[in-house]
Amino acid sequence: MEQSVLTVNDLVETQSLGTRVLAGASGLERQVLWAHSCELNDPARWLGPHELLMTVGLCVPQGAEDQSEFIRRLHEAGLAGVALGDHPSLPALTQELLDEADKLGFPVLLTAEETPFAAIGRTVAAATATTQTLQVLKLSKLYQLSTYAHADPERLIDDLQALFRSRLTVQDVHSGLTILEGPPLPSLTSTARQRSYTLPGERGVKLLVGEYPGEEISSFLLIHILQVVDVAVSQLLTSIRERAERYRIMLEAILEGRIPENIDDVLKPSAMTEGYKIVAIKTDDGPKAARAISIAALPVLTGAGRKSYFLMAPEPSLSDTRKLIEDLGIRAAASSTYMDVRDAKVAAEEAYKVLSSGGANDNWVDFSGAPISLLARSRKEAAGIIQQVLGELAAADPKTTALRNTLFSFLENDRRWNETAAELGIHRQTLSYRLSKIKETTGRDTSSSADFAALWLAYQAWLSYPPVNG
Repeated sequence: MEQSVLTVNDLVETQSLGTRVLAGASGLERQVLWAHSCELNDPARWLGPHELLMTVGLCVPQGAEDQSEFIRRLHEAGLAGVALGDHPSLPALTQELLDEADKLGFPVLLTAEETPFAAIGRTVAAATATTQTLQVLKLSKLYQLSTYAHADPERLIDDLQALFRSRLTVQDVHSGLTILEGPPLPSLTSTARQRSYTLPGERGVKLLVGEYPGEEISSFLLIHILQVVDVAVSQLLTSIRERAERYRIMLEAILEGRIPENIDDVLKPSAMTEGYKIVAIKTDDGPKAARAISIAALPVLTGAGRKSYFLMAPEPSLSDTRKLIEDLGIRAAASSTYMDVRDAKVAAEEAYKVLSSGGANDNWVDFSGAPISLLARSRKEAAGIIQQVLGELAAADPKTTALRNTLFSFLENDRRWNETAAELGIHRQTLSYRLSKIKETTGRDTSSSADFAALWLAYQAWLSYPPVNG
């Protein structure tokens, strides 16, 4: 703490000012950087941190509840205290006002009628001349530190904390995740006063300032701190957005059956030795999850699919991914574990089916059925499943292709007739005819659970390894 700064107690002990304490004595060590006379309604709007309000009572409300709120608002605005002139215009002070001041440690002073407020103002101005010089020096140091804003924002936050003796945390509003924060400060408890400010250039990001009682950062310096932090965070957010976009492009390619050249830069080969899972979430939750994963710098690919949003998480990163998604309150469904990146499309279908099946109350649902990938890990195995289940329906001629596409659409739409007919642009009677032909060709009935399961596995094998002439 800067010993040269004037405190409320210094004013009380200056006998020539004729000022005594009515309530809030525990806050007498609050710093006073300036003193203002104000009779406007809601003076908290016009005064700021470390400033002393001087009033003859015209701005003080009458009722007990309003007086308590009056003190509370002055305290929340960071004022040093209030000096009430002993004047006929001063309303009767209620016990509720005094109790609120004592509870908050907010000094309420009574200044003798013969003491002009100008005398208090001059005393404060003279005593704080040195403090103003110190503020200018701090401002100079602040802009020296700003050289780290681009190159090393973590160091910048650490140095700003040391300079201003306040805990600084940069938080993403959408996800609630911390983007930057300094180390914990000794003896600064979780109940300490914390103020929140939206950064000038990033509306979705805020700066949280935790301060020791009586050592609040002045509004003059806060304006400059916000500007410097904004520059540092802007650089970081650019990297976060670029990372999310790079992950999106990679996952999009993988789901289309292409392997991105630079995938090892994100999904390290060592991270994939234990396999991976595809996690499905609702499309509306996708951008929030992608931003959070990018902020956390997890090696997890994210991107939108045709029916939902997907995450591709290597097994070593899965627990961190799950915790992050659950903390965000997002419902998710995970596929079984796959080893080959080329199986990602099958895994995505599996995860989507789990997500869309509903029923489970948990936010995170794992695939609990037989992992399809075990049955079709190669083109040879997929061809075997297709031939065994579909038989002649795997032929490439136009009529058979139309029947097969009808089957696949029927399976994809969970055997819903109207949706399937609409998707294919055919009448229900035509759909009925085609399904009967499918049963005749394959010997399998889509209304049978066992046959449906077999047909579904064959469909997944076809998606994973489409026949060359299919």
